[in-house]
Amino acid sequence: MTTATGDLTGALIEGRYRLERLIAQGGMAAVYEAHDDRLERTVAVKMITGVDASMDLEAFTGEARTIARLSHPNVVAVFDQGVHEGMPYVVMEYVPGTTLRELLNRRRRLRIDEAVELCGQVLEGLQAAHDAGLVHRDIKPENILLKKGGKGDRVKVVDFGLAEAVHGGARRDGPLLATAAYVAPELVSGSPASPASDVYSTAILLYELLTGEVPFDGPDPGEVAQRHLHEDIPSPRRAAPDIPDGLAQLVMLAASRDPAARPVDAGAFARRLGAVDATPVATAAGQLPRPTRAVQTTMVVPGGTGKRSWKALITLIAIVVLLAAVAFAGWWIGIGRYTSAPSLLDQDAESVAAYAEGRGFEVEFDDGGYSETVPVDQVLAQDPGVGERIRSGGTITVTLSLGPERYEVPSLAGSDEDEALDALGEFGADVTVEREYSTEYPEGQVVSTSPEAGTEVKSGSAVTVVVSRGEPPLEVPDLVGKDEDEAEEALEAEGLEVGDETERYSDTIPEGAVIEHSPGSGEPADYGDEVDLVISEGPEPVEVPDVIGMDVDDAKELLEELGFEVKTGQIWFTGTVFDQSKDPGEEVPKGSEIWIWAR
Repeated sequence: MTTATGDLTGALIEGRYRLERLIAQGGMAAVYEAHDDRLERTVAVKMITGVDASMDLEAFTGEARTIARLSHPNVVAVFDQGVHEGMPYVVMEYVPGTTLRELLNRRRRLRIDEAVELCGQVLEGLQAAHDAGLVHRDIKPENILLKKGGKGDRVKVVDFGLAEAVHGGARRDGPLLATAAYVAPELVSGSPASPASDVYSTAILLYELLTGEVPFDGPDPGEVAQRHLHEDIPSPRRAAPDIPDGLAQLVMLAASRDPAARPVDAGAFARRLGAVDATPVATAAGQLPRPTRAVQTTMVVPGGTGKRSWKALITLIAIVVLLAAVAFAGWWIGIGRYTSAPSLLDQDAESVAAYAEGRGFEVEFDDGGYSETVPVDQVLAQDPGVGERIRSGGTITVTLSLGPERYEVPSLAGSDEDEALDALGEFGADVTVEREYSTEYPEGQVVSTSPEAGTEVKSGSAVTVVVSRGEPPLEVPDLVGKDEDEAEEALEAEGLEVGDETERYSDTIPEGAVIEHSPGSGEPADYGDEVDLVISEGPEPVEVPDVIGMDVDDAKELLEELGFEVKTGQIWFTGTVFDQSKDPGEEVPKGSEIWIWAR
C-alpha cells in the first residue's frame, strides 16, 4: 500500500483546485477546503492517501461518476474526480458545519423528535442512492454532516460508495470496508451489500441517537462485528425508557439480522418512521425511572382482646382487596387492555391479515387509496397508526394501494363543448380549448383531444380540447386573365357569385379578360359572397398625329412616345416624311404598328 501522509495545503490540483486548509485526516483519506479557481467557489477535496498497488483506477472513475449523478438535498454533491500524483481524489460540495459525531460528543443523545427528523433526512438521501443503484455500506455519525443554520436540507450524507471506488471490485463482498459498530450482519458473513444493509446501519444510527450508545461495542472490532451476526439488538427502551414502544419496535425491526425482515430500502424505512408516534412516554419524562423506594408497611395494632384484633385485621384485608380490585379495574379499563399497534406497512394484501393475526389483531380493508410510490395491493396506511394505542385483539383498518391515480381520457369527438368540459372535470383535468375549422363536425362540437381518447393521465393533467368553428371559409380562386364566362363558372364552382363589373384599359390583359377582382385570389369568403370583377377593354386607343413634313427621326420619336411601333422607309436621302400608314386623327390601339416614309 502507498500512503501519502504529508499536508498538501497549497497544492494546485489539475490547475484548478487550490487546497487551502486541511479539514480532516484519517488513515485512508484527507479532506481539504479548497478553492475552485475556474468557477470561483469553495469546494471540499478528498484525497485518497492510502492506495493499494493493485487499485483499479478505471473502476474508481466509473464509481465516482455514478456517485456524481446523485442529486438530492440530503446528499453531499460530487462535482469532479481524478488522480493527482498517484492519489485518487474527489471534489465535493463544501458543507460548512459539523459532523453528527461531534454533535453526539457534546450532547450524548438527541431528543426523540430530533432523532426521528434527522434520521428521516438521512433515509431520504439514502433512497436517492438506492434508486440510482448505489449502496452506501458505511452509514455512521462521522459520515453525516450537519449544515449550519436552517432546517429541511441541513442533514447531508457523505462518502457514498467511497470504499467501493477506492478498492474497486476486490473487496466488495467483505465486511472490512464498513465500521464494526454499524455493520450489517450479512456483510460480516461475506454476503454482498444491498439497500437492506444500509437500512440496518441506519437503524443502529437511530438507536445511538435515541440512547446515546450503540447496541454492541467493545475494543475489538472483530468481536463487535460477530455480535451483529449472532445477536439480536436489545430494545432501545432498556437504555432509554422514554422511547415510545412503537418507535422501539421499528428500530429492532429495521435492525433484524434477517435482511428480508427489514424494510426493503431506505424509502420503506422512512415511510414507517414517518408514521410512528415520536412523543416521549409521559411517565418517563425523558429520564430513567427512579429506583424503587422501600415503604414501611408494618401495621401497629393497639392492645386489646384478640377478637377485636382479628376483626380489625379482616376488615383491613377486605379494604385492601377492594382497593386493589378497583385499581386493577381502573388500570385495565384505562391502560391494561391497550397496547401499541404493530406496523403493517410494506405488507401486501395476501400477507397482511395473517401478519396481524399472528400478533393478535383483526384486519379490515377500506376502499384503498392511490399512491405514486407504493405498489398496487401493498399497505399504504393503517388506522390506528404504527405505535398508536389499540385495544388488545382490536381491529386495524388497512388501506391498500390502488397504485398511481390514473384516468382514461374519454372519447369526446362529436360531443358538445359543455359536455366535454363536464366529462374532463370529473378528474380535475386542466383544460385548454382551441378552435379550428372542420368539414366533419358542426360548429361547437369537439373535433379531437390531446392526449387522445383512451390515454391514461393523472388527476389534474393538462388536456387540450379542439372545438369546431364550423365549415372552413372558402378561398376566392385566381380569376386574372380568364374571360368573363370562365370567371363566372370558376366562382359558381366555389359557391360564390359575380358582383359588380367594371372595365379598364390594359396593355397586358386581352380585351374581355379579368384584370383584377375583389376579394383577391386566396382570400377567405363565405358561401354566396360576391366577387367584383374588373374587365379589360384592351389597350387604350391613341390618336394618330400628322407627321408628314417632319424630320424622320423626330417623327419616329414622337410616335414611339405615343406608344406606336414605328417602321420606316426612305426613298431619297433628305430624311423628310412624305407619307404615313395611319391617317392623321384616326384612333388606334396603343402599341399598333405604323409606317412612315421619308425622302
